[in-house]
Amino acid sequence: MSDTQSTAAAVPYQSADVAPPSEPSTVAGGGGLLVMIERLATNPQLNIEVFDRLLTARRQEEDRAAERAFNLAMSLAKGELQPVLKTRDVDYPSRKEGGARTKYKYESFADVAKVVDPVFAAHGLAYRFAVEQGGDLAKVTCIISHSEGYSDRVRLESKVDPGSTGMSWVQALGTVLTYLQRYSLRAAIGLAAGVDDDGRGAGGTSPKIVPEQANELRQLFDETGRSPAGTLNLLGVAEIEDMTVDQFMRVRAALNLAKAEQRRTKPGNDNAPRN
Repeated sequence: MSDTQSTAAAVPYQSADVAPPSEPSTVAGGGGLLVMIERLATNPQLNIEVFDRLLTARRQEEDRAAERAFNLAMSLAKGELQPVLKTRDVDYPSRKEGGARTKYKYESFADVAKVVDPVFAAHGLAYRFAVEQGGDLAKVTCIISHSEGYSDRVRLESKVDPGSTGMSWVQALGTVLTYLQRYSLRAAIGLAAGVDDDGRGAGGTSPKIVPEQANELRQLFDETGRSPAGTLNLLGVAEIEDMTVDQFMRVRAALNLAKAEQRRTKPGNDNAPRN
């Protein structure tokens, strides 16, 4: 089944094949429920409504287990990932008389894949991209998936504008797509890099977050009881929508940590500290 919309297009940049998990995962506390479902299925006086509720509960347990496995794999993978060095050079004069020379360093997608692919494969992780393009707007969605079935997505978009680069429109589109692929993958996994200045190659600045990401942060602020005002002040932005992708990743990571800590210390949690 495709994860993309009908307008989505496949792209050649995909991660290495996922390594199968070393041991089959189990759902904590799910064995008893599964036995109950199996017994009900063979009962001639089966109550369909009860059976459906049990099946729904079982699927929810599996979904939670898959999400936990994904988070664990991502945590382990991020501990092994190394920063991507910017080794590629761009250096060309301006087409405008008296214009400044364009010169900067960047990392290619191959540089990113060289760092990410082997680590992801070792932990049952993979990534792929869905691409949409309408008019002068290009959208790239990076989909990070785990062998247990859970996936996470980051979508970025940018206008295609050849400007004074001397590129044709199709060449500018290719540059934007490659740029968004690198950025969306880096954003999805929080991959470190040097000071970024290759936004100029895509005809713009470092991309801002999309509405879905802004809504995700608002939900996290609500769930943790944190006020966004202090965070926005520290970042020097007026609204959540004004954040860049890198700022979004840092804030989301901090809020997720706060959320996990609140769950851990919640009364009734088996892992809550005891006096």
